[in-house]
Amino acid sequence: MHTVEHVERLAAEFLRHLSVDWDNEVTLFPEENYRAQKGEFFYFAFQSTQYVATREDKYFLYGPCLIAVHSVTGECRLLGVHESHEINPFGAR
Repeated sequence: MHTVEHVERLAAEFLRHLSVDWDNEVTLFPEENYRAQKGEFFYFAFQSTQYVATREDKYFLYGPCLIAVHSVTGECRLLGVHESHEINPFGAR
């Protein structure tokens, strides 16, 4: 099983590769309340770098900005809208 520090690095690397051609620069949220573990997965929220730095709504990216990382395999993937709502990774744990 991977540590939260290791899977966070995996999520950041996944996001870097995924977003290379995007118009917006993105980053994982630095705050602990945007990281969670439920079952076999770790979850990380990401947002535009400008929003994370300023918290100004004009920089906010809409949609499910969540990455799931499997705790054993380290496989990373984006969560869709319905899955994000169903899992609610940052809600009651």
